[in-house]
Amino acid sequence: MNFEDDIEDAIICPNCNHEQELHVTPTVNVTVDPDMKEKVLSGELFLFTCENCGFSGYAGFPFIYEDKETNGGFLIYMEPGCEDREVGVDGDVADQVLLQNMTMRLVTTINELKEKIFIFEAGLDDRVVELFKMLSLSKMKADEASQIPDELRFSKMDTVDGEEKIFFAAFADEYYLGVLELPYALYQSCLITGEPIWDYPVNECGAVDQQWIMDRLQSGVTRDAEPECDCGCDGNCDSCGN
Repeated sequence: MNFEDDIEDAIICPNCNHEQELHVTPTVNVTVDPDMKEKVLSGELFLFTCENCGFSGYAGFPFIYEDKETNGGFLIYMEPGCEDREVGVDGDVADQVLLQNMTMRLVTTINELKEKIFIFEAGLDDRVVELFKMLSLSKMKADEASQIPDELRFSKMDTVDGEEKIFFAAFADEYYLGVLELPYALYQSCLITGEPIWDYPVNECGAVDQQWIMDRLQSGVTRDAEPECDCGCDGNCDSCGN
């Protein structure tokens, strides 16, 4: 992952397969240039129009979003089609990012990029949010809800009638189903339930998503998976030496 100035990049129109050069901005620092945040969230920064057929859409290209102040500072790297779970950080900004111990995340789509921004701006931990989403979907399936989404995307946190709520956009096969409103207290419960997971390091610039949570759960990194002593304690007992 390199940090570069504005560049020309070749893109292919998904409608007519015409290839053209597009002026792209591969890196944005909203601490220095806050006006760029809205261009990212609205999609304006990624919008292109095909010079051959007139098709308009969003161009996916390697992109870095950096915020040095919000939620302790974070960096999100988007690389469309990336199959790696972690990527390294190179370039002039790398030392600054590592020195500040900023949160770094890897995503592959514009929607994932926007969701991470929303999560961090709400002051939340995206790892806990992913566990929250997984448990919420599992409960909906167990309850045999009339419409069961296969994906939840965090949209915001807000206060409703004096109670803090977390809002998710629900999708099934990419079809928008509506808004799912859940108590913030459930997020706090996930923070406690998944406590051993949070000690698991996210090296370099890593992908934190449903797969990341599944990998941690399958490796046995959960509170419930802690071994118990013969005496019935929680595995931290002076009397039995564990």
